[in-house]
Amino acid sequence: MGLQAVAGLCSLLPWLALAALAGPLARGEPLAPGWIAMILLGVLAWLGGQALAAHVAHGVDADLCDTLRRRLLAHLQRLPLAWFMGRGGDGVARLVEQDVRALHQLVAHAPTDVAQLLVVPLAVLGCLAWLDPALAVFALVPPLLALAGFAWLRSARYRPVFAQRDAALERLSGDYGEFAHDPLLARQYPGGGLQARVEASAGAFEAAFGAWVGRVGHLGALIQVLLGTPWLLAWVALGALCWPGGLSPAGAPTLGALCAFFLLVRALAAPVQALGHGGDALLAARAAAQRLQAVLDLPPLAEGRSTAEPRDATLAVRGLAFAHDGQPVLADVDFDLAPGTTTALVGRSGSGKTTLLHLLARYMDPDAGSIHLGGVELRDLPANVLHRHLAVVLQQAPPLAVSLAENIALFDPGASLARIREAARAACLDSRILALPQGYASVPGRDLALSGGEAQRLALARALLSPAPLLLLDEPTSALDPQTAQALHRAMRESGAGRTRLIVAHQLAGIVDAEQILVLEAGRIVERGRHADLLAADGLYARLWRDQQGSAGERP
Repeated sequence: MGLQAVAGLCSLLPWLALAALAGPLARGEPLAPGWIAMILLGVLAWLGGQALAAHVAHGVDADLCDTLRRRLLAHLQRLPLAWFMGRGGDGVARLVEQDVRALHQLVAHAPTDVAQLLVVPLAVLGCLAWLDPALAVFALVPPLLALAGFAWLRSARYRPVFAQRDAALERLSGDYGEFAHDPLLARQYPGGGLQARVEASAGAFEAAFGAWVGRVGHLGALIQVLLGTPWLLAWVALGALCWPGGLSPAGAPTLGALCAFFLLVRALAAPVQALGHGGDALLAARAAAQRLQAVLDLPPLAEGRSTAEPRDATLAVRGLAFAHDGQPVLADVDFDLAPGTTTALVGRSGSGKTTLLHLLARYMDPDAGSIHLGGVELRDLPANVLHRHLAVVLQQAPPLAVSLAENIALFDPGASLARIREAARAACLDSRILALPQGYASVPGRDLALSGGEAQRLALARALLSPAPLLLLDEPTSALDPQTAQALHRAMRESGAGRTRLIVAHQLAGIVDAEQILVLEAGRIVERGRHADLLAADGLYARLWRDQQGSAGERP
C-alpha cells in the first residue's frame, strides 16, 4: 500500500509539470530542462512503484492461496464423510478452486486500490484547491454524485435483486457442471432430465439477470456517464466559462490552472469508478472468505492418541447408531467379526450398508455406540496405525493418474513387481496389463482407458496386495460378469490366513460361502447366520435370494 501510495503521488508529477509548461509554451518560451526531467522521473517512479506494488501484492496472493489450499487439504482429509455427502464433488471443487481464487481481488488488488483511492484524490484535490478553490469544489460534484449513486446501489433497497442474480447464476453453474460431467445421460433423455434442468436454470438466470439490469441499469449507466472523461472535461469547462469573471474571487483561472484541471480531474474519478466492478469483486471475495472460514471452523474427526496396537483383526461393534441430517440411518447395530473370517453385509438399497462400512473405516464417527478393532476403540487409533490395519475398497474406485504398478501398490508402496503381478493375476488383470505396450508402466487416462469392471479389478488387486489384516469391500464385483466375480471371490478367500473380510454385497450368489451373513433392513440387523440357515429361516434373506434366483426352489 505504501508503494502504491508513492506511485500514485508520482503519477501526478508529469501532469503538474505539463500544466506548468502550458503558460511558457503559449508565450513561445523555451522549455526548461528541469520540467522535462521532472516529467521523466515522475513517469519512471510512477510505473516502477506501481509495478513493484503489484508484484508484492500478487506474491502475497500466491503465497496465501498456496497456504490456504494446503490447509484445506489437511482439514478436508479429517472432516467426516457426512459433510461431503451434501455437497458432492462439484461443491468441494468450487470451494477449493473458485472460492480460493475469488480472494485474488481482496488480496492482490484491494490494498493497492484502497491506497490509490485514499491518496490520489486527496492529493489531486489539494493541488486543484491551491490553483482555484471554487473550481476544485465544482469539479468535485460529479465524483461525489457517482459515489452517492454507488452507495444507493449497495443499499438494502437493491440487495434482493443482487442476491437473486447471484443465486440464479450459482444454480446455473452447478446444473451445467453436472450436465457437462454426464453428457451421455443428457443425450439419453433429450428435452428431459439434466437437459431440462439446465434449460430451466438458464431461463431462471435470464429472468433474474433481466430484473437486475432493469433495476440497476439506468442508475449504473448514469454513474458511468458522470465519471467518463468527456463529461468531466465538459463539466470543468462549464465551470470555467459560464462565469466571465471565473468562480474564484481572484478572477478567471489561468491557462496553466485550466490545463491542470483538465489533466488531473480524471484522477478524481478513476478510484470512484473502480468501486463498480471492483466493489462486486470485493463483495464476492468477502463471501468466499466467509465460506472458507466456515469450513475451516468445522470440527474434524479427532485424531486418536492411543499407543496400543490392535492385537488381531477382530472387529466388535456394539450399539452403533448414526443419523444424517436428522434422519436415522443406523440404530442398535451389534455384531462381531472373528479373525480370518468372511462376513457379508446384505440388504435392500437404502438399508444402511454403505453407511455402516464408512463408519467401520472411520470416515465418520457414529452418534452412539462403539467399534473396537483388536480390542482398541477405533476412534482412539492414530490415522497411521488405522491405515496399517485396515484397507478399504469402495464401489467407485477410479484409478489415479500414476502407473498401473503404483496404482496396485498404493497400500504397499514398497512391494516388488513380482508381488504386484501376483495380486493382479489373482484379480484377473495380469494378462490385460501385459498386453499393453507399456505394461505395468501404463498410466490410466494417458496410455489406456479402463472400463468400470477393469477399474474394480484394479482396486481389488490393490486390496489383495495390502498387508492390512482387515479388508472392507463395498460391492467389489458389481461391474463384473458372474464368472470373473466368482474367481475374485475365491481369490479373496485365499488371500491370506488370519485376514478378516467384510463384503457389502448385492449379488448373493457370490457370498454363499461366507462364515457369517448380516441382513440389514431400515438400519437394523434383522437376520444373521450362514447361507443355508438363513434360507431355512425363510425371512428377508430368503426372499432376496428367491428374487435373484428367479424361482423359489432353486438352490446353488
